[in-house]
Amino acid sequence: METLQDVFQMSSSREVDYVQYSIYFPPKEDTEKTLDMLQVTCALVHSQLQGYLDGYLWQKDRFNLSIAYDEKQDPPYPFLHGVTRFGDCISDEWFIVFLLYEISTQHPEALITVTDNDGDVLLIEAAMELPSWLDPSNSENRVYIHKAKLHIVPLPNTPADILQLPNAGKLTRTNAIFIVREDTVVTEAAEDIQIILRGRIHDYPQAAKDETHYARCLLPKQAAYALLDTPELLPLAVEAFYLRDPASLKACTTMTHFPPQQGDVDTVLRFTRTTYAQTVSQKFYAPKPFRLPPISQKREYAAAELGMKITCGLEMLYAKKHVQDDDAMESYHFDTDADWKGFSSHLNRLGYYRDEKEGSRLYRRLEKQAKEQFLQSKHKVYSIVSEEGEEDVDFSCGSVFGQSSPKQVMDELLQKYSDERLEELMSQKKEEDSSDWINVDPKQLETMLEEKMGKMNDKIVEDLKHTMGEELGDEEMGVDLQKMMSQFECFVEGSRSGVDGVEFPGENDQQEGESDEESDNDEEDPNQSISFNADNFLRILRNNFDTISTITEIEEEKTEEKEDEFQEMKNIMEEMDMEIREHDKINSSFERNPQQVEEDENAPVDIQINLVKNILESFKSQKGLPGPAGNILRQFGVVLPADEEEEEV
Repeated sequence: METLQDVFQMSSSREVDYVQYSIYFPPKEDTEKTLDMLQVTCALVHSQLQGYLDGYLWQKDRFNLSIAYDEKQDPPYPFLHGVTRFGDCISDEWFIVFLLYEISTQHPEALITVTDNDGDVLLIEAAMELPSWLDPSNSENRVYIHKAKLHIVPLPNTPADILQLPNAGKLTRTNAIFIVREDTVVTEAAEDIQIILRGRIHDYPQAAKDETHYARCLLPKQAAYALLDTPELLPLAVEAFYLRDPASLKACTTMTHFPPQQGDVDTVLRFTRTTYAQTVSQKFYAPKPFRLPPISQKREYAAAELGMKITCGLEMLYAKKHVQDDDAMESYHFDTDADWKGFSSHLNRLGYYRDEKEGSRLYRRLEKQAKEQFLQSKHKVYSIVSEEGEEDVDFSCGSVFGQSSPKQVMDELLQKYSDERLEELMSQKKEEDSSDWINVDPKQLETMLEEKMGKMNDKIVEDLKHTMGEELGDEEMGVDLQKMMSQFECFVEGSRSGVDGVEFPGENDQQEGESDEESDNDEEDPNQSISFNADNFLRILRNNFDTISTITEIEEEKTEEKEDEFQEMKNIMEEMDMEIREHDKINSSFERNPQQVEEDENAPVDIQINLVKNILESFKSQKGLPGPAGNILRQFGVVLPADEEEEEV
């Protein structure tokens, strides 16, 4: 069970990727009125979003809201809260963000927060456009969705702001909500940030529908009936298959509930792209009850293998132990509960049932959601705290079947099974989709990366130019080659390398200046009186006279050794030059001054020309990525323009 500390501090650990969201409405005069208002509002929100949610296949959990409340936490009044596990399907997360924006449009008084495992979803998406002062250390409780816009509570910049914005300590959720609602301080984020976020959810809800993939499968009759009648079972079956363990595989040895021996039917199932990729990417040998066609019949074998995997997933899902709610809807007597009747009639007056006729399919779905919401509020799940202090989370509220377990749903379907009903469902057969999208060649991958990273790279270059004092739009960027070569010479001759890396010339000037000041402070005061000891002075002179002759002899020997070493080094260099000149390929790789070459073929190479040539070639080979030449040049304050190769005509 999720503790309220997890809800308020958002610190619970989960093994799967999740997104959690909270919706804050203005509280009423007392807590009871606030709870009643939230109970009705929660049901209305689900009704308003039903058009987007119909037919959507969730990877793991559905979008759900329930009431959270603890007067000792921040904020100290009730609000709506939800958690959804989306696993590997990132589309589920951004579909939820789209839904939250829709809620903020339909309920302008609401303030909404959304986070996932990595932190604040919206800040991460717009990271390249965020203000420089905003970082993970100070962003807590500052970011909200309000009236379909992102709002960020700023830090105080002027003395007037200090009166309205807290400038010390942690910003509480209660204070932040008050600041955004009062609108006395500009909290609406910059337009560049709004554009990025709108662009990310612009294609929804159509993008959610585009995630579907229809694939042909050969399935046992009972499995085909269950999946065609209740498509929400398929992602759960894929998850059971994808995360299988030796214990769950035991169910596949008998296939008690979905036996393939009774014959297979050829049908087309609706997957999400994520679930389809998870299924086909798994290597899995068929259990004994299955008989697959020969692998040479590629089309038939692919359909049979895919159907075999899904059927095994269904069997493992059925055998899986599910936590049951003591007061499941099937066992609760709604007809005799006066509170439920009053709650339902109140929703009806507010237009919750959308003028649907009682007994219609949409009416039954809305009524089921209202009953689930009623049971949650009736048992006050918002006020339960785990007595054992466990961090394990109960995601039963987010189950795609509400209070019912997948096993209960499959039992009901198997009881209702008939060949006539199966034929009716199969008559609505869809055309299978091409699976070419699952294979991405290197060129397509490069194009996709360029689309995703292009704006980011442009932003990095723009920031770099701004930092280096360059103006955008210049066709040419002036580079002082003489200065660059002199800096390289100083670097080669004057740099030192230590455990902390190479030290560039001038890097330690400040430290040396400080040490010089300290040594100057250690010198004796010049105003002190001078003391003179004649005996010590004479002793020092005698010792010096004795060592002068010895020092002279040593210096003469060192001079002779240096001359010999210099002559030896000179001979070695001459031999190397001769060897290089004899090797045509090496000799031609060096640049020489054209005028000197005309006068003397053995003229020495031009060091500066070769230095510039090698630097430019090294920088070009980096292809815009970090590299040794670029890193060294940046230390010198030199930014070379991007290489633009001439197109072949």
